[in-house]
Amino acid sequence: MAKERRLIQSIKRASDILGLFIVEQKPLGITEFAKRLNLPKTTIASIVQTLAAIGYLEKDPASPRYRLGPQIFQLGMQCASTMDVITTGRAWIERLCFQFREPVNVGTLVGDKATIIMRIEPENHFMVFPQAGPMIPLHSTCIGKMLLAYMEEPKRAAILSGYAFEKFTDNTIASKTAFMKDLDKIRSSGTSFDNQEMIIGMAGIGGPVFNRAGALVAAFAVTGNADNITRQREDIIAAVRFTTHQLSSQLGFSE
Repeated sequence: MAKERRLIQSIKRASDILGLFIVEQKPLGITEFAKRLNLPKTTIASIVQTLAAIGYLEKDPASPRYRLGPQIFQLGMQCASTMDVITTGRAWIERLCFQFREPVNVGTLVGDKATIIMRIEPENHFMVFPQAGPMIPLHSTCIGKMLLAYMEEPKRAAILSGYAFEKFTDNTIASKTAFMKDLDKIRSSGTSFDNQEMIIGMAGIGGPVFNRAGALVAAFAVTGNADNITRQREDIIAAVRFTTHQLSSQLGFSE
């Protein structure tokens, strides 16, 4: 029998503490950490204090709670900058941005949340990384929809089982039944749409990025002025599909 891999318990617990922030978008206190991880507060306190001392957590100045520290942000940005989809696809994303003079976002899943890992704007001739914690809704954005559309069914079902379909505008999809129909259309066409569902006056058209195994690793979207997006709709759709093909091919995907 193979020897069971031994984990260093304190490191595992530190990882569990940091992992809570993937779901919780707010500062947390010692009592909250202890309750969620079912550990004594004394154990949690020593680990949290260590994480704070080395910059992985920082004390919220307005409360006794903690939030992610600057060291985590630096590591996250380093991780994002070395991701294949960014290093390989930057040129294609920039081309799409400048072709239609609208911002292009690239996003992926962190836990069960969609997060932006790269944004390119036509006014700036360089790559713009987002601030820490750029989470976006799954049901009202091109990227969120695309990530769910190609997700494995058990994981998608788990995420949507308790999902709150918050209605941001009159166009926001507000029911699971309607949303599942939208996901079917996305899988059939390979294109996702934001019809002013998040913000009135803003629309988007998105596409998927696949790796050599055929798994979805990211999604991207041209998102900007609704009138501009609508006016160039067919051209943007064609360009998004072309970008999907080129970017995925460079990551080793073969249809």
